[in-house]
This record gives sequence, structure tokens and C-alpha cells, in this order.
Amino acid sequence: MAHNVLVILGLAASLALGLLLNILACALNKSALPLISILFCILAPFPNIICGRMGDEFSGTDSQYKQWGLFITGFLIVFGFGIPSILAHVDKNYLMLSLSLAGGVIIYGTVIVYLRFFHKKDDEYGNI
Repeated sequence: MAHNVLVILGLAASLALGLLLNILACALNKSALPLISILFCILAPFPNIICGRMGDEFSGTDSQYKQWGLFITGFLIVFGFGIPSILAHVDKNYLMLSLSLAGGVIIYGTVIVYLRFFHKKDDEYGNI
């Protein structure tokens, strides 16, 4: 029980740090556009979660749904890092780029760690 509390506190602190870095990037740029990267970092794992449960469990190969989920997740991750890069190229503000990318990596890492620790997988017979 104490281990879960420490994990939750660490995840909350890392999420707060990632959000702080993205808000600082917005303050330096005097625009709210770098906050778009937060949206993509938070939404990125959900296609894998949704599409991972679809398909035929009895076949030995991965289903097309799982492959599409991986594709959409990759698209969202690239988009989450590409938007701040484009904004930095337009404004020539590379400090904003570094803060936004660091915040995006921390937020995406927090979401992945949360899903690894608290997402229960089905066993062999479909029971949770």
C-alpha cells in the first residue's frame, strides 16, 4: 500500500513539473499555442488502450486494430513534438522549444508509467 502511495506522489510531482515547463514555455512565447503539445502527450496512449482490446485473441498474429492503434499513437507522439518545433522555427524562440519538449517528455513518461503500474491486464482466460 505504501508503495502505491509513493508511486502516485511521484507521478503527481512529475506531471506538475511537466505542466510547469509547458506553462513557462507559453509565458516565454506570450502565446498559449505550446499547450497543444500537452493534449497530444496525454491522448497518445489511448489508441493503444482502445485498439488493444479489439480483435481476435485466438490468432497468433497481432490484429489490424492493434496495428492501427500503434500507428495512431505514433502519429500523436510525432505531432506532439512537431508542433512546438514548428512554433519555435516560426518565432525563433528555441528556449520555448526546449521547455516545451522537456515538459512533453515528462508528461508522456508520466502517463506511460501510470499505465504500466495501474493498468491491469487480462489473464489467459479473459479474467481481470
